[in-house]
Amino acid sequence: MKSIAVPINFSPCAFNAARYAAELMMTESLYQEMVEAANIALQRIKAELTARTHNKVKIDYSVEAGSVAAKVSDLCRQMKPYAIIVGTTSPTLEKFLAGSSVASLLRNLDYPVLVVPESAAFHRLGRILLACDLDDIGSGMPNSLPLLKDLRDHFGSRFDIVTVDTHKVLSDKATVIESGGWKTQLKDLYLDFHYIRKSKVEDGILEYLSHNEADLVMVFPKKHGLLDFHTSQSRKLAEHSPIPVLSFHE
Repeated sequence: MKSIAVPINFSPCAFNAARYAAELMMTESLYQEMVEAANIALQRIKAELTARTHNKVKIDYSVEAGSVAAKVSDLCRQMKPYAIIVGTTSPTLEKFLAGSSVASLLRNLDYPVLVVPESAAFHRLGRILLACDLDDIGSGMPNSLPLLKDLRDHFGSRFDIVTVDTHKVLSDKATVIESGGWKTQLKDLYLDFHYIRKSKVEDGILEYLSHNEADLVMVFPKKHGLLDFHTSQSRKLAEHSPIPVLSFHE
């Protein structure tokens, strides 16, 4: 294979030329070698996970070519999974996540996406932080979140509702907290309420985590009636959080 030079000035057309060059260099034999190497690696991972779970968990694997988001979306349509779990390198990777498959999954998938930091080890989800805003609590929180009850029943989880007020005109905290809507709809869950005033949502949540224990953070896209939490904010929280972050889509 001959060498090919691709000058890059970081413009869209230059990136497209680089992609074109990469595909031009990809011969059929090289592609097959990559697929075989990937299958060998996945076989090793399957063997390790099978031993780790004492052969009690069915594990399948496949090698796919294409964008991660598109292939995972196709898989979701076929499998209709309970959740998608992906990993990130910790503690931070701002530049990587800006265009990463993790950010794309958080933005595009209509399934719960659990982002696990590299240093996180699984243990019982005893304390779960629910990141909600004041408008959601004031209007009554949804009662169609079976995942919360599943977590409560399976792990005995307790939930902390954390709301971050970012408005310049401060909200009436007492009025919102005393509103009975959210308490009534989630009355059979174990709930504690925490109110933080901060200029950015993700900074308020991270400040809470620095002083309080939690095993999981759950965030809910605004289009489903919970938390004014944009993709860039959820991405930033996922890359900075010391614990797993679950983005939930109804």
